[in-house]
Amino acid sequence: MPQVDVQKSADTWPGVLGYAGVLPVAGLLFTAWINPAWQQPSMTLACSYAALILSFIGGIHWGFATSGIGSVKTFAISVIPSLWAWAALACPAAYTLGALIIGLIVFLIYERNSELARSFPSWYLPLRLRLTLGLSLGLGGFFLLSAL
Repeated sequence: MPQVDVQKSADTWPGVLGYAGVLPVAGLLFTAWINPAWQQPSMTLACSYAALILSFIGGIHWGFATSGIGSVKTFAISVIPSLWAWAALACPAAYTLGALIIGLIVFLIYERNSELARSFPSWYLPLRLRLTLGLSLGLGGFFLLSAL
């Protein structure tokens, strides 16, 4: 039976699944560009998806706190992305995209500078940076589309 490199597999799957997680926004942006009738529904769906991703990122930190890696502060901070996402969705449409992009970037900055950063797997922050850029660029594409 062939040997499976568990560490390599653990480093590979988060990337594969993470990049797959950017596909919904990319697909919605493509749909909006080729079919004007789908611009508003696609943007609404992309914003909803980005809000879910922000909540997911907060859930990662909730997981750290429940596993004993984090502290009470980690529990408190872990709910901020969900609350931010909810507030962004409650904003007028003109502000929702920007608020979601800001939320993704600001929480990444927090992660990079938090005391938890030394506990993250080595692949986490580089992948998180690339996924944040991909999702932010996808959401930003809706800004460009709405300006045309």
